[in-house]
Amino acid sequence: MNTYWNIIRPNVCFLASIGVLTGAILSSTVNPTAILIALIAAFLICAGGNVINDYYDYEIDKINKPKRPLPSGKITRKNAAAYYFLLSTTGTALALLVSPQYFTIAIINFTISTLYAWKLKKIAIIGNITDSFLAAVTFLSGALISTGFQNLSTSPVLILAGIAFLATMGREIYKDIEDTKGDKALGAKTLPILIGTTTSMTLARIFVILGAASAIIPYTHHIFTNNYIISVIPCITVLLYSTILKDPKKAQKTVKIGMFLGIIAFLIGALAGR
Repeated sequence: MNTYWNIIRPNVCFLASIGVLTGAILSSTVNPTAILIALIAAFLICAGGNVINDYYDYEIDKINKPKRPLPSGKITRKNAAAYYFLLSTTGTALALLVSPQYFTIAIINFTISTLYAWKLKKIAIIGNITDSFLAAVTFLSGALISTGFQNLSTSPVLILAGIAFLATMGREIYKDIEDTKGDKALGAKTLPILIGTTTSMTLARIFVILGAASAIIPYTHHIFTNNYIISVIPCITVLLYSTILKDPKKAQKTVKIGMFLGIIAFLIGALAGR
């Protein structure tokens, strides 16, 4: 069971749920039952996306990450496919209990995450944009528990989604650099393969710096108060620190920590009032 827990990357799934929770709080959602179901649905859909990602990355992970559950043989591909189906369908079914708009975004996320794992991940920029969208949309999903799509354009949640998008773009490019050997062996056309690792590192750093700089916008635009700006300082510091690291593996892990700190800061800002 521990192996089936590890393959879903639970830390990533928890981040997705926290993003949904932050969006819900910021949108003044008052139905605790709907929020709880939405959080579980987001966790399961994210988990399913991570499993199908490993399913399609099987050959690449034999080279890049041989200790992962699938390439190590701890889980068969057949069982992984069944696990993906169970997680994704359960999560999507739960989303139907939340609201029509939340169910719609759940279907969109489920579809995009599957397409990403199947084809889009191996396409330069397109794959990075897709995964960054999936990270950013968690905030918007939280807002959709109680509001419609037409209200998102004026929602402060949109700013938080933009920050998450920028930071994730940087992290995804770092990850592509880290996985260059396996990707190249199997004919993937990721950014580092097309433009080189040096240029890709520079581009990743630019996205991370933009994400770090954008993290102050919720304060300057009076979305959050002093509690937020104090709590987001560690996030900004960690993100900027990642840009001086030369090892892409360490850099992407550092960005991940920074993103976690950022989401905690967003949650503090939302809970502390605006």
